[in-house]
Amino acid sequence: MAPSAEHTRLIDDDSNDLSGIRDTAVRHGFIRKVYGILGAQLVLTTLIAGLIVRGGSEMIHKNPGLSSTMIVSSCFVSLAIMMVFLCCPETMRSSPTNYILLVLFTVAESVMVGFICLSYTMQSVLFTLGVTAFIVIALSLFACQTKYDFTGFAPYIFAFAMVMMCFSLVLMILSMCGLSNSPAFKMMNIVYACLGTLVSSFYIIFDTQMIVGGKHSKYSFSLDDYCMAAINIYLDIIQLFLFLLQLLGDRK
Repeated sequence: MAPSAEHTRLIDDDSNDLSGIRDTAVRHGFIRKVYGILGAQLVLTTLIAGLIVRGGSEMIHKNPGLSSTMIVSSCFVSLAIMMVFLCCPETMRSSPTNYILLVLFTVAESVMVGFICLSYTMQSVLFTLGVTAFIVIALSLFACQTKYDFTGFAPYIFAFAMVMMCFSLVLMILSMCGLSNSPAFKMMNIVYACLGTLVSSFYIIFDTQMIVGGKHSKYSFSLDDYCMAAINIYLDIIQLFLFLLQLLGDRK
């Protein structure tokens, strides 16, 4: 006896429901993995930066140029690893190579953050850390709850980031020309930090929706891109913290 049309429809509906449940479970596993890696990165950054802040003042006093050297060196290491990720994306999907590069990248970023924090008072660093945590949690919740798809704005956010990069180059050139103490430069630096905070906030929403996926996201990370997803959201948080530190931090 051939199955009725109604019976066939019920079987198809059940299959679709089971497929949807499996896809949701797999995506939730991916999200847990990404945020587990992110949590480990943030803990490692806090420990390394904290050790540098506690013991770095004496080193800087003995060697005034050490801070700049370490910041520049850390930036070069981070950029080199990012170039590996961009030129050889399969390395991010190959274990344990991806984890080794992830740890090296996190250590380099942590050293940079630690030596930057040495220029600010401990109270202002802790205050900025608290503000950053609050903003990140609020933006993450917003990204998960909103019906607006921010992943569709990727070209515009990227273009804004390129403008910010050009802005930073202008500030760097002005600083090298000895204009860093001028009122105009300080005002430009404040504007740069405000725009950077805004861009970083958009990127947190964008990358969170890329990680979570779902029907409201035009684009999302594939399940093999857990390391790249963790690095993206980690960089967003670090950048947000550093921009807020420029705005809220009290220099020593």
